[in-house]
Parts: sequence; structure tokens; C-alpha cells
Amino acid sequence: MENEFKKTLPILLAGAGIEIDRRMLQQSVRYYILLVEENQKYNLTSIIKPEEAAEKHFLDSLLLLPDLGKYKEAQVIDVGSGAGFPGLPLKIFKPELQMTLMDSVGKKTVFIDKIIQDLGLEGVRTVHARAEEHALGHREYYDLALSRAVAEVRVLMELTIPLVKVGGKVIISKGPGVQEEIRAAKNALQVLGGEVKRVREFSLPVSGDQRTVVRIAKTRATPLKYPRRPGIPSKRPL
Repeated sequence: MENEFKKTLPILLAGAGIEIDRRMLQQSVRYYILLVEENQKYNLTSIIKPEEAAEKHFLDSLLLLPDLGKYKEAQVIDVGSGAGFPGLPLKIFKPELQMTLMDSVGKKTVFIDKIIQDLGLEGVRTVHARAEEHALGHREYYDLALSRAVAEVRVLMELTIPLVKVGGKVIISKGPGVQEEIRAAKNALQVLGGEVKRVREFSLPVSGDQRTVVRIAKTRATPLKYPRRPGIPSKRPL
């Protein structure tokens, strides 16, 4: 499995125009090995086959690179990072990012901590919390907020926009059919101070799975009453 992953990932990245050096490949392979091993204990993901993991975990995460911009040492938060995607692959390929990986499930942040320690990554930390809780101490703190397939867009806006500085960005990765979710999120964006700047649609090269990346700019400060207390954004979306 290790050799197949090691052979597949550079081919997929080359097809997407993403350069990978020896360090990046070694760290990615080690990450994959630990994901497979720890998945037997924690049931972190259903995607563990080498080619599938290379495409749907690593390539899928790294396809966000064009939307990150040219921040230097940006403060970035991955909201609902699960087993570390997309935040950790992006950190491996852009070590200068100051990355926070947040998840409400403790076993997932424990796993990510193991990856961070094993790979010797610096400038990266985990937070075991819900976004609504984390915003209490980190309001408008981050330059970028990332999230991959965590919630409906209008819910996700309330979980991410309050964490981002004015002038910062939220980048979300979703499957197909997001345009309707974006239309439904019009009120949430207006209330929270966000504005959709770019919607990029593409297909993954092996599976053909559809992906949509939405980039939102934070144009003004979010009213202090948002985010609401944990659970309310999903129960009563804006």
C-alpha cells in the first residue's frame, strides 16, 4: 500500500500542476501510513486504499492551494478538520502557514497531534472545540478559514466568518450542487459580513467526483452576537 501511494501521489499532483519535493513526499507517505494504522483503532475515514486516499484526501486538499493567496505566515484555521484534511496536506506543502486544526471530536485531534509529532511539524496546533466555542477567544483572529464538506453553506458561514479578520478569506470545499446553497446563504453572508468572490468547479481525475471550491471575502466586521451558542447555527440557520 505504501509503495502504491508513493507512486500515485506525484502523478496526480503533476497532472494538477502541483510541484512536490522529496520532503513533501516523505511526509505525505508517512501521514498516509499512520492514517491507515490508526484508522483500525479510531475509524477516522472510509477512504484508505492508496489511489483513493491520494486523490480524495491529499490531491483534493491541495487543490485549494490557488485560493490561499500569497499570505506570508498566515494564521489559518481548518474548521472541522477530521483526520487533518485539508489543513495538514496544505501545511506540508506550505510550511510557512501557521495552521490551527479544529475538531469537536477528541479522537480526531489526538490523531492529528500524533501526525504533527511524528512528522516534526512546527507552527501547527490542534483545538478540540466547536467553532462557536473557539470564536469566544479567537474572534477575527485568523487570516484564512478553511473547511471541507462540514455543513450547509449558510451554516458554515456562521461557523467560519466570525473567526476571520476583516480583509481575510473563507475557503470551503464542497461537492456538486452548491449554487443553490450559496443562494440560500445570501442572508447569512449579508449579516455576517461576507461576500462570495469566486466559485470554482472541477472533477477529480480518477474517480470523476465533482468538487466546488467557494472563496468568500470578509468585507466588514461580524456583529458581536454571532456566532450564536453551540448548535443554534445548524438548528436555525440565518
